[in-house]
Amino acid sequence: MRITSARRASLVLCVSLAAVGCKKKPRDSEGPPATPIQWNANANPYRAQIGATLAFECPPNGTPTSVWGTDTYTSDSSICGAAAHSGRIQAQTGGVVQIQITAGQASYQGTIRGGVASLNYGSYPGSFTIVGGPAPGMIAVPVPAVNINSQGVNIGGLQIQVGGGGGGAANPWAANARDRRGQNGTSFVHQCPPNGTAASVWGSGPYTDDSSICTAAVHAGRIQMATGGPVTVFIHPGRSGYTGSPANGVSSSNFGAYPGSFSFDAVLPPEAQAPAGAEAITWSATATQFRGQNGSTHRVWCPPSGSPSSVWGSGPYTDDSSMCTAAVHAGRIQMATGGAFTVRILPGLVRYVGSARNGVTTSNFARFAGSFVITP
Repeated sequence: MRITSARRASLVLCVSLAAVGCKKKPRDSEGPPATPIQWNANANPYRAQIGATLAFECPPNGTPTSVWGTDTYTSDSSICGAAAHSGRIQAQTGGVVQIQITAGQASYQGTIRGGVASLNYGSYPGSFTIVGGPAPGMIAVPVPAVNINSQGVNIGGLQIQVGGGGGGAANPWAANARDRRGQNGTSFVHQCPPNGTAASVWGSGPYTDDSSICTAAVHAGRIQMATGGPVTVFIHPGRSGYTGSPANGVSSSNFGAYPGSFSFDAVLPPEAQAPAGAEAITWSATATQFRGQNGSTHRVWCPPSGSPSSVWGSGPYTDDSSMCTAAVHAGRIQMATGGAFTVRILPGLVRYVGSARNGVTTSNFARFAGSFVITP
C-alpha cells in the first residue's frame, strides 16, 4: 500500500488530537507527498502524466541501477540513480527527490557525475527531469558513444561481437528485442547461457520488447535459470497494455501501452479491445487527472487479468485510487475479465472509510482534495 511517512504522521497526529478538534490541512497545500521507492524503481508507470511533478523517497545504502541520459533521463531509468547522478541525494544516505515527467527525446547523452555513470541512448518514448536540476558545482563528463545493436556493441566506431539474439547486450540475460521492433512476424534464436541473472520483464506473453528475453523465457517455462538454452523469439506489434504475473520463479510487471512486443509463440490470440465509447486504461490508472471536473462522467475500460492497486474509501473513493480496482470493489467488473464502467467525479470529502468487498480491501483516509464514484 502507498502510505508515505508524511501521510502516516498526519493520520497519527489527527487521531491523537481528536479530543481537541484536530484539523488536517488539505494535502494539496502540503506539496506532493514523497512515495517510498526502491533504487530499481523507474518512472515508466507515470510516463503518460507529462508535466506532473512527483516526489519519491529513496532509502539509504542504495545501489544505483541503470540510468540513461543527463538532466533529462529515459523514463525507464532508476529514479534514485538519476537523483544520485544529479547530486540531489547520495547512495549512502538516500533522501527525497522530486521529478517532473516530460516527453520522450530523440537521444540521451550519458555522463559521469556524482560518482554515477549514466548511459547514452537513442530515441525513447518517455522522460523525466530532476526538479531543480543538478546540485550546484556538479561536473558531468561525457561517456564514449556506446551503441547496442543486433551484432553486439559499438564503442566509438569499434564493433564488438557478443552472443546471439536480439538486443545485442553484452550480457545475454539482459538482451531484449527492441532493435527488431516493427519486424512483425519474423523470428530469431537467442542463446541464454546457464546460471543467468534475472532482469526486468513486463507482461506475461506477449512481453514488451524491452523485456529481458532470457528472463521472459524462464517466466514462460521455455528454459530454466540454471541450465539456460536456446529460445526462438517471435516479434509482434505493440499492445495497449501488458499484465504481469508470477510464473516459474519470475515475477513480471504490468505496463500500459507500448509500441513493440515479443513472444515465444508464432501466433497470439487477438488483444482484448475497449468497446466503442470507452477509453482503455491500465489497472494503476487514477482519476486525479479529472480533479475539479465535478459532476463530469468518464467511460473507461479495464483489460482482463488485472492486478489490484491501492484504493481509499468505499464509494466515494479518493481520486488517487485505482479506478479499475475500485470498480472491482464496487462489483461493476471482475479482476479476471475486466470490463467497462463509468466514473463520476465528485468534490473531496473530509473522511473516507475503507471496507472489504468482492475480494478487494480498501483503506481509510482523512480529508482529501478529490473523489469519484463508480456507476454502471
